[in-house]
Amino acid sequence: MSLNNLGEKIRESRLKCGITQDKLAEMVDISTNFMSLIENGRNMSVETLVKIANALGVTVDYLLSDSTDIQSDEITVKIVQSLSTLNDNEKLFFLNMIKQYKNIKKDNL
Repeated sequence: MSLNNLGEKIRESRLKCGITQDKLAEMVDISTNFMSLIENGRNMSVETLVKIANALGVTVDYLLSDSTDIQSDEITVKIVQSLSTLNDNEKLFFLNMIKQYKNIKKDNL
């Protein structure tokens, strides 16, 4: 994948989340100018790529892949957006629920 394609994928994911470049730059702790450069194909560190993926609720693998099928990533984004409005205790509650669900599902296999 080229850096231009990566930048486009980041931009598309950001827009699907309804996040401005300014907001994403703030979430990732970089300048808005650098965020713009990234979306236009500028190289970045792996650490920055991971921060961007986390902020957008997508995987690094998705950003680097040539795939355009993002249905599961859209669901992840919606979950992340919903959880972002909760306080830490509420987030912990849902994290524990997910862990319990996974344990129950694993035991039933």
